[in-house]
Amino acid sequence: MRRKVIEVRNLVKRYGNILALSGVSFDVYRGEIFTMVGPNGAGKTTTVEILECLRNPTSGNVKIFGMDIEGHEEEIKQRIGVLPQEFGTFERLTVEENIRFIAKIYERRVDVSNILQTLGLLEHRKRKFGELSGGMKRRVGIAMALASCPEIIFLDEPTTGLDPQARQELWQTIKNLRKKGMTIFLTTHYMEEVEALADRAALILNGKILITDSVRSLISKYGGGFRVSISEKRGIRILRKVGEKIVQQDGKTTAFFKSREDMLEAFLYLSRHGLKPEMKEPSMNEVFLNLAGGRINEHGELIQ
Repeated sequence: MRRKVIEVRNLVKRYGNILALSGVSFDVYRGEIFTMVGPNGAGKTTTVEILECLRNPTSGNVKIFGMDIEGHEEEIKQRIGVLPQEFGTFERLTVEENIRFIAKIYERRVDVSNILQTLGLLEHRKRKFGELSGGMKRRVGIAMALASCPEIIFLDEPTTGLDPQARQELWQTIKNLRKKGMTIFLTTHYMEEVEALADRAALILNGKILITDSVRSLISKYGGGFRVSISEKRGIRILRKVGEKIVQQDGKTTAFFKSREDMLEAFLYLSRHGLKPEMKEPSMNEVFLNLAGGRINEHGELIQ
């Protein structure tokens, strides 16, 4: 039986007249990567800061490790690691010195070499933090969060602003932590990040959870399906023969398929006959579009 390490029920947070969170509820299980995904201002960071015992909820109930966060803040803080969007370091200290500094604050005896190895930082241990690239700095931030020997690590928008290669490298780092049994709570506005990393995801918009489910289930139910579209009229008859379902809209005919293989077969068949089909696979982008009525751009803005 899976063990719950975070339980959130009817969480509400107000800042004056602004309702930042409205009845948010979800669970996080030990050993999973749980992702909260939504645009800027949706309530992701507010949620994380409450879970990290940095902000008090207006109402609702939050338990971490079975303890209510109100009254057990210090106990909980000793058992979690945090990588906020902006994190503090000593620019002139080396990578290793920054990690050891955190371990000393928490009074932990840690194997710093093992942390460096896990994060791919071993050969950079003597480099000053201020000399590192953005992606490398994020990895050091995660290493510092691990220096407290946490049971849960919170990563708030960890890849924002990174180039594609640095983002991929950080994803691999997070996957390695998952393999070692770490529970990871990650916020993001990148749908491809959810697909690459998450076991389960909560979609949040305007302070409300739209849905929480496994990523596989979300894509299967709301991802739009495997489909091939065509504008040329002479391809419609072919699509009608091979597709499971046919939809005609805005001058295009779209056929839906049960599998990727069937979709590819139809696409290649149409292409061989001189037609110009388009194909789309189900994705988290389509999930968010279908459930939230919009897409999130690279900057985290909701486009409707």
